[in-house]
Amino acid sequence: TAKKNMRTTSSVILLASRHNQQIQSLKFQNSMTRLGDITLTLVLVIAKVSSQVSAFSVGGSLVATSRRIAIPELLSRQSRSVPVQAHVRFQGTTTRWLTSSLQQQEPVEASAIENPPRVEAAEVVFLVPSTGADTIPSKFGTRSPVDPPSIAEAVEHLARKVSWFSDGKLSAQVVPIPQDAVSVPSILDAGVVIALGLTDASDLKAASDLFQARRERNTGTKCHFALDCSQDMDPMVGPFDASSVSLNANLFPWTQAASGMRMRPLMEGLFNRWTSDDFVVALMVFWNQFSGDEVDWVKHSVDATWEKGPVRNAKELYAMATQCGDCIGNCLNDEQCNKCLNELTKVDTRDQVLSYRTIVSYESDLLREFSFCILQKHNIFGCNAEIPALPVVQPITTWRGETITKKTARDILIAHLDDESAPEGSRKSEVSWKVAAGANVAYDQFPSQNQIFYESVNGRDMWYDPVFRVETVDGRNVWAKRHYKVRDGPTPGTFRFSVLDNGVTSNEFWNIAAAADDLSWCVFHYAGAAGSVGQRYLGGLLCTPDGSLPPMDQWDEIWKALRSVGIQPWELFVVDNDPNSEDYIDAGPPPLDYFRKDVLEAKASKAAKE
Repeated sequence: TAKKNMRTTSSVILLASRHNQQIQSLKFQNSMTRLGDITLTLVLVIAKVSSQVSAFSVGGSLVATSRRIAIPELLSRQSRSVPVQAHVRFQGTTTRWLTSSLQQQEPVEASAIENPPRVEAAEVVFLVPSTGADTIPSKFGTRSPVDPPSIAEAVEHLARKVSWFSDGKLSAQVVPIPQDAVSVPSILDAGVVIALGLTDASDLKAASDLFQARRERNTGTKCHFALDCSQDMDPMVGPFDASSVSLNANLFPWTQAASGMRMRPLMEGLFNRWTSDDFVVALMVFWNQFSGDEVDWVKHSVDATWEKGPVRNAKELYAMATQCGDCIGNCLNDEQCNKCLNELTKVDTRDQVLSYRTIVSYESDLLREFSFCILQKHNIFGCNAEIPALPVVQPITTWRGETITKKTARDILIAHLDDESAPEGSRKSEVSWKVAAGANVAYDQFPSQNQIFYESVNGRDMWYDPVFRVETVDGRNVWAKRHYKVRDGPTPGTFRFSVLDNGVTSNEFWNIAAAADDLSWCVFHYAGAAGSVGQRYLGGLLCTPDGSLPPMDQWDEIWKALRSVGIQPWELFVVDNDPNSEDYIDAGPPPLDYFRKDVLEAKASKAAKE
């Protein structure tokens, strides 16, 4: 926190307390600080954390790794206001003092600092019951193969995902609610407070008093909700206070109060799905809108909104009409395509669950042409998105007792497909794998998910054809299919995927996290982005030859693999792969060879010529 009595020096103090005997990621920041000729002093007072600094960044750029610390030109010589942020990761035990010149001085304890400033609160605080949070079941994981996690277990993972979804910008802490929460500055002043699963009378009173105190101090940048509590408490979203709705919120839709009022049902809808992805996206949406600090995960929208303002909305509409008029006209004049557009207007496209299900419910050539022209070809909304870098994931290193190679990694992908490149132990079936359970709420919970991996005609690259069943928004059952280009990644066990999905290009980075030697199961992790719509996503798949879950005696090994890539077992959605279900029969036979048959014909033609 910037010292108010210092004009030429900005001091930021981070006091890191021990958490489970390991601090994984810490952050400090000062508010808008003029940095013309200011000497920035970074003072780290670390209590029971490490002498090994594994990562240290300022403003989101990595400037130090391992034990070496080197700060680049940090201070601009221009007199301007900029936010200063730093992220630090430690492990071990030490106390250290670092200055702007980064000369190491004698270690000091926190008590040695005269009048230390109040520690800046985490951006997000989760308040859990004062007792029993580690035993009370939460509402998460209702469709997983394991029991729901406790409130504490679920929220600890949400805190990690807050950091991942914000690219390390935001931190979160989990706090058993103290009875004097209103007097704890790190809770009172947190940007977001989520009270979860409170039922005890004293806990509820502490939360109610806290929320009232936050209302009185709110400057339009704070948010709080009480979820799954035995007592209703009115939420606050930025300047919108549900306990006292202002005239601005009701009468002037362009105001921040009205924006907060519109955001409330969006956030509540995401919270009430009780999935980790949706939950954290709700927090990102708020932070992006009201904190003054953009969050890349949700900063783009292809919707016409009051938040964009009339000028930008008009410019985007004009660009659409002048550059893609024919595609728009063709879509509007087609019943199927027009219906899709009408349904999408009811959805915030940052909600990937609803938007993607709507799109796959009404797929057509006209919709693809419409999307390609507006989003991909001309990028009228100015979106961009990069593949998420967090969490850092490591691929499989050995398989069947041997070091993994690019060849054996491909063998794991092809697996059970009846193909000349199939490895030993392949079942030689119509598919490589079936998805037994998936972790992404938008893309991995479709029923009847088939995976087909095979090499291209020239053998340099591969193709990936997922074929899955969609239960459309209007009650139909249809098959959807995609055709991904697959290239080897930088290390064996990693791959780069790309696909044109309904007119929009998605790029993904896949890791094989683990695979049974007998190919009875496999775990994939992927991170992806659809740049022209500004969407990013993470996911993971547990695959088996027939789509059924592996035997329970193998679960420990599988759960370990999932956790190694940042996925908790309770985040999985068990996939319905029953070929005898009424919905499966209603959809008809799956088009498993739709793309592959052409590749096989080209391979045969090439072989005949040779």
